[in-house]
Amino acid sequence: MKQKNNNGTILVVVMVLSWSRVVDLKSPSNTHTQDSVSVSLPGDIILGGLFPVHEKGEGAPCGPKVYNRGVQRLEAMLYAIDRVNNDPNILPGITIGVHILDTCSRDTYALNQSLQFVRASLNNLDTSGYECADGSSPQLRKNASSGPVFGVIGGSYSSVSLQVANLLRLFHIPQVSPASTAKTLSDKTRFDLFARTVPPDTFQSVALVDILKNFNWSYVSTIHSEGSYGEYGIEALHKEATERNVCIAVAEKVPSAADDKVFDSIISKLQKKPNARGVVLFTRAEDARRILQAAKRANLSQPFHWIASDGWGKQQKLLEGLEDIAEGAITVELQSEIIADFDRYMMQLTPETNQRNPWFAEYWEDTFNCVLTSLSVKPDTSNSANSTDNKIGVKAKTECDDSYRLSEKVGYEQESKTQFVVDAVYAFAYALHNLHNDRCNTQSDQTTETRKHLQSESVWYRKISTDTKSQACPDMANYDGKEFYNNYLLNVSFIDLAGSEVKFDRQGDGLARYDILNYQRQENSSGYQYKVP
Repeated sequence: MKQKNNNGTILVVVMVLSWSRVVDLKSPSNTHTQDSVSVSLPGDIILGGLFPVHEKGEGAPCGPKVYNRGVQRLEAMLYAIDRVNNDPNILPGITIGVHILDTCSRDTYALNQSLQFVRASLNNLDTSGYECADGSSPQLRKNASSGPVFGVIGGSYSSVSLQVANLLRLFHIPQVSPASTAKTLSDKTRFDLFARTVPPDTFQSVALVDILKNFNWSYVSTIHSEGSYGEYGIEALHKEATERNVCIAVAEKVPSAADDKVFDSIISKLQKKPNARGVVLFTRAEDARRILQAAKRANLSQPFHWIASDGWGKQQKLLEGLEDIAEGAITVELQSEIIADFDRYMMQLTPETNQRNPWFAEYWEDTFNCVLTSLSVKPDTSNSANSTDNKIGVKAKTECDDSYRLSEKVGYEQESKTQFVVDAVYAFAYALHNLHNDRCNTQSDQTTETRKHLQSESVWYRKISTDTKSQACPDMANYDGKEFYNNYLLNVSFIDLAGSEVKFDRQGDGLARYDILNYQRQENSSGYQYKVP
């Protein structure tokens, strides 16, 4: 078997594979079950996907609860793949397939999952020594497991992307994240095949200090999550605050395995600084919620004024039952636009029609608080430790009605990173299209710089023929991933489905655009909403 990597790289891989077996031994049931569940769709070129479909588990990598944002991001990738495969102007005669895995919102588990992409690379068949009867080269069948992934969309959390990027670079597999914003990922000496359709947190930290100065606050406390997102983000914020004469009263870190006692202790420490009522959160979404829960338990006589990063952003579900505690919060969110066609796509999905997403049934049950009785649409992706809890929960729920559909009435709202997931898929598609033009002796009368997309309704679920001969020539299929990243991926520039410009700088970072939002009670209503101040 031919390998581009030197002996040192192979040694590292053997070490990683050994480490993964240790993880499996710690939680064999959960890890084995989750590893066997994925989204696999056939294609000439396979793109991997890493999304937090489930929340972190306690005592196990994966929890039983699905993560609403993660499911939407996964569907956004499938939606974008459908559109690309239906577009005659992008990669004509070539289909993109997918191999999507669940990271369970945990960096170590995501690394373990990503080994599936590496195994595919190691197992890639070298056909140079084979010849067909007619003298032609043998071709592999179109299916997601027949060869290596060409690139990867994801992860979401910066801590996940950091771990995965270190592995993928060894095998020259480029990666585009739609959500990881840690500043350190811009370091091309360490993450030379990583790009993102979002900007680094450097700009966000400046925006948060701008907010503090606007309120003339010079004495505040900060809370950040353990891990690259929170630690690099708060480091940049503290530096900016110091340069602009803002003092930090209390600086608290949320450990990755924090329980309620830890969050209660953090709130207690904040209360000891009564003059610092402003609290800046640079945390993951779940940590932000648990901080608010602790504040509610403390029954504060004087509320804190929350200033939050995009880990909180403009999520409504995060604040369910905590609206009064969060009222008045100022949050930063990456500026994004709604893709109307994606909403149409989501609103026509049902567990019966969406068989390609093995986790959609769980998402459906969580959204409608009901139980699907048909085993054909509800694969068992839970681990044995959680099976009893699931059965107990079922008794309190009603059966799902066939008439149920996703809509605003049931709380459906397009997730804020949807646009960036779609952009990541199109970035790969355009880069592959240009590679195809250069290596396969074809001409295109359009360039990515001039292409624009309207929010026209698309045809979804294209049935890809596995019998037609692919237009992906060997020079394209075997093109080195590192050269592809530098020569093609970083050079794409296009207008996306929402009418926004998409391009990368030489560090692989996306354009910086932010919204500042205020969480307010609606007039003449008991409801709350995010509004631009």
